[in-house]
Amino acid sequence: MSEDNQSRNAAAGQKQRAQMEKDSVATHHELSDQGLTKRNEEFMFQLGKQLDAQGAKPEKKTQAVEETLTALIEGQKTGTTAKQLFGTPTAYATEIVKGPVHRGPREQSSYKLLALDNGLMFFNIFAFMFGLLSLFSPKSMAADQTGTSGITAIILVAVSGGLLFAWVTKVLSPAKKGEEKKPVWYKILSVVAALIAWVAIYFAASLMPTVINPTLPGIAYVVLAVLGFLADMYVRRRFNIVGGAFAGGQTQQSKK
Repeated sequence: MSEDNQSRNAAAGQKQRAQMEKDSVATHHELSDQGLTKRNEEFMFQLGKQLDAQGAKPEKKTQAVEETLTALIEGQKTGTTAKQLFGTPTAYATEIVKGPVHRGPREQSSYKLLALDNGLMFFNIFAFMFGLLSLFSPKSMAADQTGTSGITAIILVAVSGGLLFAWVTKVLSPAKKGEEKKPVWYKILSVVAALIAWVAIYFAASLMPTVINPTLPGIAYVVLAVLGFLADMYVRRRFNIVGGAFAGGQTQQSKK
């Protein structure tokens, strides 16, 4: 009984492969009748396979094939290849099925999001730095009589840094259409002013008494830094932050 089943399965497999080869030849013949070059013909054939493999709906596949075919025929007149127009068949099929991918500059995030992202990262950096110093060089931390390592000072410096450098990011960003372009001298003065203000806040925070600015144990700072880093990663992914001092650049890809 098992030998009969194996024979039947083998015969069915051979029949399926033969049908696929027949469909492949038929498809190639149909494409060659459209006046495509061999490379464009192969592109269309592979695109059809990828659309089937990725579960494209029949009506969407038909529309995509017709539009692609028209674009390729037009492109052949100027020597434009399928790869130049659409990339690889697999990537283009994914774009058709899951939606287009926007390539190029993305709009910069809002001032509030930039400030939040920068502030979290400044907090993480200072908390992690003072945490490591406290754990591996406790004598140097004990000898430091300033309040720069206090938790209140760290929060104040992080918040002010986030606000200031989010403003700097907005100042340095290219002007949008219809907006007046900021002169170079204004941008330079803005950066210098932000740095001076931040340093002044840093020194002012160091003067706070320990009653309102206590220094936490080193391990507490490390834990807070790790939690802050995870929070910042969540914020970046949740809001797709672009343009911050620590966020991704404006040339990343994003879905429309």
